[in-house]
Amino acid sequence: MTAPDTDAQVLFVGYNAAYLRAIDGRIPGGSVVVIEEPDIIRKRELRDAAARFDCLDRIVPARYQQSAEALDLAVELSAARPVAAVVPALEYAVPAAAALAAKLGLPGAGERAAQALRDKVRLREAAAAGGVRNPRWREVHGPEDILGFAGTGPVVVKPANRQASVGVQLLDSVDATTAAQAWERTSSAAEYEQVPDRPLQWRFLAEERLEGPEFSVEALVREGEVVFENITAKTVIPGPYPVELGHLLPAPLDPDTRTAFGTALRALIAAVGFGTGILHAEWILTESGPTLVECAGRCPGDHLIDLVDLAYDTTIRLTLIDLLAGRPVELPRTSSRTASIRFLAAGPGTVTGVAGQDSAKTLPGVRAVEVDVEAGQEVRPWASSWDRAGHVIATGPDADTAHRHVLDAVAAIRIATE
Repeated sequence: MTAPDTDAQVLFVGYNAAYLRAIDGRIPGGSVVVIEEPDIIRKRELRDAAARFDCLDRIVPARYQQSAEALDLAVELSAARPVAAVVPALEYAVPAAAALAAKLGLPGAGERAAQALRDKVRLREAAAAGGVRNPRWREVHGPEDILGFAGTGPVVVKPANRQASVGVQLLDSVDATTAAQAWERTSSAAEYEQVPDRPLQWRFLAEERLEGPEFSVEALVREGEVVFENITAKTVIPGPYPVELGHLLPAPLDPDTRTAFGTALRALIAAVGFGTGILHAEWILTESGPTLVECAGRCPGDHLIDLVDLAYDTTIRLTLIDLLAGRPVELPRTSSRTASIRFLAAGPGTVTGVAGQDSAKTLPGVRAVEVDVEAGQEVRPWASSWDRAGHVIATGPDADTAHRHVLDAVAAIRIATE
């Protein structure tokens, strides 16, 4: 990372503890200011969060989710102390971060691109106009629209502007009953700690169900030009809720397939007019080639940035700050190793015991073991990313070895429920 201006501050839109933890001690103390929703500060008990990280100066309450209130802070914050960069720290923060960066004259995604990345209806429209391969789709407003779009065939029903697979459902067949059930589950999906209490506007899609393996492309972009890219192979659980079970990167692909993903990514960047920042684009590799599922304009979740750093010997979170501050960055073109993550599952019920973590940590290639449940806690069937019980991260010199290492570690951990 280029030496930062110690007098400047970095604005984070949204509180992301993992991001702050990764950069803490590596940027000047007190150089980060976080803008967060008042309701989320209360729900997540963030009033004393500045004491948890040396780099964090304070959290400023302001509405930014589907609101322009945070923009009113731009002049005030920059007048008190120069702003070096604006970072979209969470999915729902992407449009506000882009608008703040534009108002302050700093590099960013661009407001048009940010709006498309936060709304799959807009994304589908822009991508199709730019020649990016999309599934057949339709915005839906109720079960009749789902049934009318799908007929009796397989279909995906999902929110257009939510996150973390919340409300996403895969239907093998559709009739009046399944359409009504799908609409109820999708339209009532909730994220208590992630959104404010005020009413927000949600949109919904029905899409053609695609067949093929799933991948994502993580890219750093400067003024529309890709300066780093990685392709990740994704595994999802079977059934109606396509929650990610694991990731492996870089994906072991032949050169032609890698080129096809690179071409599709660049077409998407041009289609939405993306400027500077990070992209996490998800694709299904169909017989016709990479077909767009969705794309985010912030650091991906699921510890994918940790995997990228392990595989490529990078510090992506720090590099992103440099990029958004307009500073030069240097990034590798090839990886040093393969990294993999597998998420932990447990039978639905009450946790009665957890064992094997210490043994898992000693296995070859294991880099991290985290169990997020404990005795007495309720475990639900997976319906979104929030339902997973923890994760294991492992590396290896190649894809097969990394995959074997992570599965061995998962097998060593036992989460008992009743």
